[in-house]
Amino acid sequence: VTIPHVVTAIGDYAFYYCYSLESVTIPQGVTTIGDYAFDHCCSLESVTIPQGVEAIGDYAFQYCYSLASVTIPQGVEAIGDYAFYYCYSLASVTIPNSVETIGAHAFNNCHSLASVTIPNSVTTIGNYAFNSCYSLASVTIPNSVTTIGNSAFSYCSGMAHYYVYRTTPPVLGGTNVFVSIPSDCVIHVPAASLSAYQSATNWAAHSAKMVGDL
Repeated sequence: VTIPHVVTAIGDYAFYYCYSLESVTIPQGVTTIGDYAFDHCCSLESVTIPQGVEAIGDYAFQYCYSLASVTIPQGVEAIGDYAFYYCYSLASVTIPNSVETIGAHAFNNCHSLASVTIPNSVTTIGNYAFNSCYSLASVTIPNSVTTIGNSAFSYCSGMAHYYVYRTTPPVLGGTNVFVSIPSDCVIHVPAASLSAYQSATNWAAHSAKMVGDL
């Protein structure tokens, strides 16, 4: 499908359940990708999101099983809830430093996701945001992050290292943020803040995995 340049918004459910849609180029001028816009586009392998898009709606690319990579352009401020939920083939994602919120379940069950960079603009990582991302080996959580939702990184069975740079421990939404990760996974925190992390609410449950070396 080719979307003409006069289009400024892709509405809710616009390509919902278009099983055979393989590629789409979203033109310059589009500022919004609506809720469920490409939900269940199971054959969608590539999508180009242009500069100018400010919001990726809830469930926008949910169940796009074939989507292998996505670049989110500078200017997007929020990645909606369930935006890339169950995108099994998604191997890499680029998140620009304009994004402030990664929604709940945004990348939940992206089993192939091996690399993600969380920029130093994100303040909130939602519940289950990266749950069951089996291929992730390390994640850097920058000092801008103040809140991490419950189960945000649970069941990341390939995880070896978390690097958490905030001097004051971010608020955790529960004790399951890092549940069911490998027993030898290390949570790296600022050296001067190690004791604060080990005693902080909900962080204390993971104190045995912490080292202060940042």
